[in-house]
Amino acid sequence: MVEKTIELTGSSATSIEEAVSLAVARASVTISGIYQAQLTDITAQVEDGMVARWKVKIKATFPVKDRVHE
Repeated sequence: MVEKTIELTGSSATSIEEAVSLAVARASVTISGIYQAQLTDITAQVEDGMVARWKVKIKATFPVKDRVHE
């Protein structure tokens, strides 16, 4: 099997988990078979002394499919 890994960034005002979920869900619209998401970076954006938004970077991995004819 051959796999491909891409880097994605997601953000959420609610949680880290939601930021990851949104990045994976959005990528899944055009990429099929994502089976792993490795969290590589977490950033908290701060406004007025409070966390306003979570920003995450992930590496999403999916299989490269063989296509003989399109």
